Amino acid sequence: MSGLARILLELGYSISGSDKVVNSCTRALLAKGAEVFSGHSEKNIKNDVDMVVYSSSIHPDNPELVKARDKKIPIIHRGDILAYLMQSRIGIAIAGAHGKTTTTALIANILSDAGLEPTAVVGGWVTAWDTNSRLGRGNFLVAESDESDGSFLKLSPVYTVVNNIDLEHLDYYHNLDNIIQAYKSFIEKTRDFGCVFYCSDNAYLREILKECKLRTVSYGLNKDADVYPENIRLDANHTEFECIYYGLNLGKIELQIPGIHNVINAQAALALARELNIDWRVIKKSLFSFKGTKRRFQIKKDKPVMVVDDYAHHPTEIKATLEAAHAWKKNRIITVFQPHRYSRTIYLKDIFPDAFSLADKLVITDIYSAGEKPIDGVSADIIYKAILNKGNNKDVLFLSRDKIIPYLLKIAKDDDLILMLGAGDITYLSDELVEELDKKCLSRQD
Repeated sequence: MSGLARILLELGYSISGSDKVVNSCTRALLAKGAEVFSGHSEKNIKNDVDMVVYSSSIHPDNPELVKARDKKIPIIHRGDILAYLMQSRIGIAIAGAHGKTTTTALIANILSDAGLEPTAVVGGWVTAWDTNSRLGRGNFLVAESDESDGSFLKLSPVYTVVNNIDLEHLDYYHNLDNIIQAYKSFIEKTRDFGCVFYCSDNAYLREILKECKLRTVSYGLNKDADVYPENIRLDANHTEFECIYYGLNLGKIELQIPGIHNVINAQAALALARELNIDWRVIKKSLFSFKGTKRRFQIKKDKPVMVVDDYAHHPTEIKATLEAAHAWKKNRIITVFQPHRYSRTIYLKDIFPDAFSLADKLVITDIYSAGEKPIDGVSADIIYKAILNKGNNKDVLFLSRDKIIPYLLKIAKDDDLILMLGAGDITYLSDELVEELDKKCLSRQD
């Protein structure tokens, strides 16, 4: 929402909006000229409001939506705004259960470095831009699409990128068949003269693309893909691989973002860049210069104790993040996980235990609801007990939020890596931890 608001502000629209609390996004919009309210209230819908835009996380009984309906003000979904922006540009839409934020940012970064001046809307804060969206003067719109509520079906891109399909957002889709069908419909929304880029490592995507009549380019780790890597080297935050493009070795790529999952994300970005005939030297330089996005293996403190904040909240993402952390070869990986949504917890409770196998110590804390209403009998204790029963992590604790920082300060040793995982407000807890660790270091020096 904040990314779209920024684009619309720069296009000359008058924008107002509200959030539960003041944060970096709302402060940035305020500085750009938006009118920002703290908290949702019917008073925020003033007489000069011509349209109200909402996201799926806003309930129908929200006081601002109720007021807008009473005043007969047009109400549209944020996906409609993104679709409107894409209509007048060459649309590049990135989808997938995992990796789409990084992939979107990588693609936008390459196009920017190539002088194409794209407009970009990313679902995370891009470190180099210090924002999550950009209005460009060029013809391209690079956008992270949202499959969580089906709104990605509003888009009709020229270029479609799909990283993967996974058991995710089951509160909306209910089963895997519905998820697969939604992605199939999304891919079919690609313009007839366009192209679909897909990760052929994913069995569901391979099956869907068998019937696709559009032009396709596959990427992935397997050598059956059109674009794949060889001689991969993963060292902490430095990654190297050679890019094989339709049988031709284009040369070595270096990344400053960790993990095998980012090798796949980079394959998607460079495959699309080659489709646009962007010079290989520009692609290579741009991929190396990319410093990531906030909350995607964001290092908030590097020594003597390393603290990493990461958005991972799905078992697949957690496993990939822990694998990336393992490459740092630290003394111990101490992981704190805040489950996200009651529905995800109950649907994936049996899958979570295997995701934490690389954690030396594990702390589970209470669920972050993300505005979702509680489900009877569902709590973080479900995940905690599932992990205990599985036996993969003998050193696992359940702690309430207020007890986490004291526990970590007590057990942390030099050269440990503390990984704070979750899509909720655990990010603020990681900031608090860094502050307390710094105080502890200062007291040692005294």
